[in-house]
Amino acid sequence: MSEQANCLQAEMLAEMKKQTALLEQMEANQSMLIQALAQDQAEQDPEAPPMTYMDGTPCR
Repeated sequence: MSEQANCLQAEMLAEMKKQTALLEQMEANQSMLIQALAQDQAEQDPEAPPMTYMDGTPCR
């Protein structure tokens, strides 16, 4: 392979590593959010009607 092709492959690999790190960070943040929401739900009476919709808007 030419030097230019090797350089392009190295750049692509570096970008893929950045994307992977961002996706892993997003997954961790979403996991923490889900856990926090689950804890909030656990503190409420399971038989009570929900106070908010899943998007956070209040139920009427």
